[in-house]
Amino acid sequence: MIAATDDNLTGTDLTLEAYERALQPKRLVLIPGGHFAPYVEEFSASSGAARDWFCSHLAPERCNP
Repeated sequence: MIAATDDNLTGTDLTLEAYERALQPKRLVLIPGGHFAPYVEEFSASSGAARDWFCSHLAPERCNP
């Protein structure tokens, strides 16, 4: 799960509560900033975390030729 630390739209507290309830496998990536920071200022960090998850869980054969 990728979450912004100061998200006042979705609510960081609600996101962290959902993460705690989620079953394994799971990984939390906290991005500094508000709701849009993962899409703008911290896009490299958030997209890299998403790519890593997709490669690990959905298509490892496509990510590690």
